[in-house]
Formats: sequence, structure tokens, C-alpha cells
Amino acid sequence: MGTLTYGAKKIEMGDWDPVLKSTSNWVELPVYNETFVLTEAEPSVNEHKQQGKSNPRLRRVTPASMAISYQLMDTDPQALMKAFGGTIAVVNTADVWSAPKNRGEVIKSLKITAEDDSIITVPAFSHYARLNLTITDANINLIDVSGVVSDTGADATPDFTWSEKQTP
Repeated sequence: MGTLTYGAKKIEMGDWDPVLKSTSNWVELPVYNETFVLTEAEPSVNEHKQQGKSNPRLRRVTPASMAISYQLMDTDPQALMKAFGGTIAVVNTADVWSAPKNRGEVIKSLKITAEDDSIITVPAFSHYARLNLTITDANINLIDVSGVVSDTGADATPDFTWSEKQTP
């Protein structure tokens, strides 16, 4: 299993449009310890052997999904909406987040600017978020986010890219 824990300068989530195959409305998310974990499990291998032979004659290899996880450390309504879905309403001049009635998988776009300024982009990030709150004097409220790279549904739109540092 390949696991990479890496520093993140910035993590953003946007709205993925599966019809237009495009992303809009990027919002920067406050990430705890500025790290993320990228994991790709071992592929499943199916070996086909000829009777009486120990070495396979044919192997079928199916790669595993790439998983990405991180923790948000802000319960700002915009961050909650990007992580969980739901809606935001203004009540007495304050933004109030309302959780969706049926919480489950959320598909958003994910963009991570790594500590070396390279950029990871996942147009269709299928994720689940859960509250992991401990109210303390430090006032750190964590939201665990984990998900997988999903198929964009278009051959022309890559499911995952990792680009070099962008120069202005």
C-alpha cells in the first residue's frame, strides 16, 4: 500500500458539474496541521495459471481507488457547506449552516496546493465528512474528511492531476 503524507499550503473545494465537466465556486478550507494523506491500496491481482504450472500465464490487475483524507479545523458555515452539503441562510446578519436532511456522500472538486507549490486537482472527489468535535480552551473543532478520486465521466477530463509549481 502506498501512503503519502504531505504538507499543504492550501486546500480548496469547488462545485463539480457532471454535465458540463467543469468546476466553479472554489472556496479555500482551513486545514488542520496543513497536511493531507494520499493513499493508494494494493491492486487486486487475479492470476490465471495453466494446469501443472506454478507461474501465471495471464494476470489481470485492477488498480485500487486513490484515497485522500485531511482534517478541517474551522466550523465556518462556508467550510461546513463544502464539506457536508446543506444550505446557508442569513439569520440576524449571521450566516447559519443547516445540515442536509440525508447526509451521505458529497461530490465536490478538490484542489491541493502542496508545500512545494505543486498542485493536485481532483475534479470529482467523492467524500464523506464527519464532525469530530472536542470543545476545549484551545477552541479546536476538527472535521474529518475522507474520500476517493472518482471517474469524471469524460475521457478528456482526467480524474487526477499533479502539476509542477505554477509560474506567474
